[in-house]
Amino acid sequence: MQSRKKPLNTLIKAVGNNVTITLKNRGQYWGRMTNADMYMNMMLKDAKEYDKNGLVARHGDVFIRGNNVSYISIDPIAPPHS
Repeated sequence: MQSRKKPLNTLIKAVGNNVTITLKNRGQYWGRMTNADMYMNMMLKDAKEYDKNGLVARHGDVFIRGNNVSYISIDPIAPPHS
């Protein structure tokens, strides 16, 4: 019997991949996820911040709290608005 796929397991297995994270305030971050925990808190390396107009800022390491996340895209083809 195949075990069910759980979103949290999928997220933790994606550590090391590029991700695009859309926040509840509609901002977006793109970078390499270096860590994720059971609360969906995530660390991104070489993160870039985007809004509806495009690139806002380039950050080094970013910590994103899971309760601010609206959507996560694992291994996006390109950063948002590129």
